[in-house]
Parts: sequence; C-alpha cells; structure tokens
Amino acid sequence: MRSIVQDKKECLVCHTTIGLHKHHVFYGYNGNREKSEKYGCWVWLCGKHHNLSNEGVHFDKRLDGVIKAITQKRFNEVYKELRFIDVFHRNYMEVEDDTKTRDDV
Repeated sequence: MRSIVQDKKECLVCHTTIGLHKHHVFYGYNGNREKSEKYGCWVWLCGKHHNLSNEGVHFDKRLDGVIKAITQKRFNEVYKELRFIDVFHRNYMEVEDDTKTRDDV
C-alpha cells in the first residue's frame, strides 16, 4: 500500500531524498503497525527525523503528535466509510498537554 500522506519519496520534515526510513505512523499496541501498513498510514523520514537524533519522531513528542494528526486527517479524507477511532482506537487530532503520555509508544 502506498502512503496516503505523501506522493513523493522524500523526508516529510526536511524534504531530503537521502537516507530515508519508512515510518509507520501508528505503531505499538492493537496491531497498529500492521494497520498503518494496510491503510497507508506511513511516511518517509530521513534518519535524523526518524530515530537517529533527538529531533526524530521517536523522541520528539510534538513532532510525533503533528505527524499523527496529519495522518488521521488524511485517513478521514481517504476512508470516508471508516471511523478512524474504530480502527486505531484513539483520536490524535485532540491537542494533548505535555503531562499526558502516549500509550502507543
């Protein structure tokens, strides 16, 4: 399945085409990584913005939340017959404060 977020093979954050990693936006519990693959909920990220620096999505909660919200919005546009919360069991478009933890990380 192709990404529902990106048409180009480039880092979503910095747009480089070098050293790209495929990042499954929803991962962890309830088979979300597999569902991310099935529904195209993945993006290209360079190593720096994936998991090779503190700026990476796996370490930067704000970036993680932004990418999740963008992907959820796109899911709702592409899969009008499905409810995102029924598939991924969470609403990532709500703004979370820094005291809450993500149970899918």
